[in-house]
Amino acid sequence: MIKSRGAKGTASVTFTLDPCVGAQTAAVCGDWNDWSAGTDVMRRDAAGGFSLTVDLQAGRIYRFRYLLDGERWDNDWAADAYVPNSFGGDDSVVDLTALAETVPSAAKKGTAKKGTAKKGTAKKKTAKKKTAKKKTAKKKTAKKKTAKKKTAKKKTAKKAAPVQATKKTAAPTAKRARKTAE
Repeated sequence: MIKSRGAKGTASVTFTLDPCVGAQTAAVCGDWNDWSAGTDVMRRDAAGGFSLTVDLQAGRIYRFRYLLDGERWDNDWAADAYVPNSFGGDDSVVDLTALAETVPSAAKKGTAKKGTAKKGTAKKKTAKKKTAKKKTAKKKTAKKKTAKKKTAKKKTAKKAAPVQATKKTAAPTAKRARKTAE
């Protein structure tokens, strides 16, 4: 059984039967067709199997069975579930509730509108940009702090270093002192 979302709240369901069922005719009977044997008659393929696609209301659960050669009932062994019936057997179940959920418009089209990014992608890109900006700001702040520390160390070193007289500076000072003393 293959299910797909249809238009305007419908779902397409393709029912299939394997050739090993050994039937000449097959019909899908269920809740949607009042269990009528003549409404949804299946087409026989070249290999001897049967198939039929039916459009059903999405968002519902349907009971069904296959009527083979107009006299024997068989279940779909790929059904979503099985529910006991009033005849002592089980009915197959096709669940179309998941196909009724709304799909965002961008997801329906498969792509986002031109000029806009998908929501998840845009958020990721924005987050990456913010992180990169923060890292850059942190690096700049760290560089400024390091530069300030170096400048402060230089100033401290200049203040703390004693002034040493050199021969050039000491000689004129000594001469002045002698002149002043005379």
